[in-house]
Amino acid sequence: MITVLADDITGAAEIAGVCLRYGLKVTFGIDTVPNVETDVCVIATDSRSRSELDAYRTHYQLAKTIFKDPDSIVFKKCDSVLRGYVLTELSALLDVRKFKKIVLQPANPASGRCIRDGIYYVGTEKIEHTDFARDPDFPASFSEVKKLLLSRSAKYNQITEFHTAILSGLSENGLYVSDCTTVDDLIKGSKLSGTETLQCGSAAFFEQILLNTYSPIKTSVQPETISTGNFLLVSGSTHSASRTASDQFNGNRCPAASFPAALLQVKTEQGSLEAFAAELYRVWSQDKNLILTISEKKVDFPGSSTILKQRMGQLVKLLVEKCEIKELFIEGGATTYSILNCLNWKTLIPVEELSPGVVRMEILNTPSMHLTLKPGSYSWPEAITALLA
Repeated sequence: MITVLADDITGAAEIAGVCLRYGLKVTFGIDTVPNVETDVCVIATDSRSRSELDAYRTHYQLAKTIFKDPDSIVFKKCDSVLRGYVLTELSALLDVRKFKKIVLQPANPASGRCIRDGIYYVGTEKIEHTDFARDPDFPASFSEVKKLLLSRSAKYNQITEFHTAILSGLSENGLYVSDCTTVDDLIKGSKLSGTETLQCGSAAFFEQILLNTYSPIKTSVQPETISTGNFLLVSGSTHSASRTASDQFNGNRCPAASFPAALLQVKTEQGSLEAFAAELYRVWSQDKNLILTISEKKVDFPGSSTILKQRMGQLVKLLVEKCEIKELFIEGGATTYSILNCLNWKTLIPVEELSPGVVRMEILNTPSMHLTLKPGSYSWPEAITALLA
């Protein structure tokens, strides 16, 4: 069995989608190792949204379970543009199992995310000159990969030895980050494995490791028909692509709702949340469809991100309990994580990759409902936009 440990839920879903492409059975756990027989176990955390210390503790505790089997194959999924506490989380794994070498390859040449001469590029631009430089949590202040990594893992990082040359082999201990501009570069990196080596990186890198290790055959799966009714779409992402999609769907046959002013404050009464949930139920009951967003405008007050995600989770829980929802669509990783925690859904079974990064899942012991996850920066696939047009 392969175990994949991810620092956010949409990245974990992206890995699950890769496994489905090759006909592998995959199980999806939220902060836990599912007790289900499977080919690939993907564990999703929300460590990218936490403090660096919490990110370390989360990965350390999970590593103690994962590495009980000395023969386990483990892949550490990280963000393709290295957001999060990448080195800190790797350090936590090393503190449990003493790997001597780490191969880190975040690049995804197919989407224009490449490393040349140790510099990270998005398309033709250095990453520090792109929108990633304005990320609210992990702004890309540097384009040099080593500086980018060190700037984000300041306190609990134990990794000091870096090797950034083109890889021809692993001769010394430490972390290797090679240039990567083509799929062939990903393939070369995927072959640098061994019992003393931990591999980490993007979903594109994981796919090549999967091919190199197991030689699975890509499958052709007939997509399932998604019901035209009884769905709820939740958008917690602030990415422009999500706002555009919400604008596109709003005003069509699918109604849309945003948080009222009472829920966009630091403090709110429980009655305000319940009253809004009752209004949403009334709207949903008319067409059995609903799009729910936080706000069309930027909301910024102390702790707003965490507070609003929690309120969204509470609202969705109330709706799931009262409405006969068959399809729950959620965009935005942190929002998804908050909702799943509120619903106490800890084990998911991925069943279909609708498009790269967009995965439809069953909830264990709840076969009547499906959950589809999408990163905020990705587009909804045609299978879903057809329902909302």
